[in-house]
Amino acid sequence: MYNILPQSEGNIIGIQVKGRMRAQDYETLLPYIENMIAQHGSIRVLSDLRDYKGVEFRAILKTLPYAFKYRSKVEKKAVVTDEQWVYTWTKLLAPFFKTEIRCFPNSAIDQAWKWVRS
Repeated sequence: MYNILPQSEGNIIGIQVKGRMRAQDYETLLPYIENMIAQHGSIRVLSDLRDYKGVEFRAILKTLPYAFKYRSKVEKKAVVTDEQWVYTWTKLLAPFFKTEIRCFPNSAIDQAWKWVRS
């Protein structure tokens, strides 16, 4: 399940994920992101994964076409988590995207917001 965070403004989107992301979650999240890109040309994203528990395989398959289609439209992405496996996957996948990606520990969410806005 996800929530759009109230700190979101303009082309900056904060997404808080709690529990597992399911394919159904992306049925509303992906059109929202597409709409924001259409409005602003590009976006910046903060992913708050402090309560993240994983993602369904079907959900990954659903997001891949969007990820590659819009990879040049995401200027920056801040990932907030203490989960080492998320850091590892973020570093492994980063070269496939034109996005500046940075991971922050849970305790540094304020710095993540500052970075994604700068």
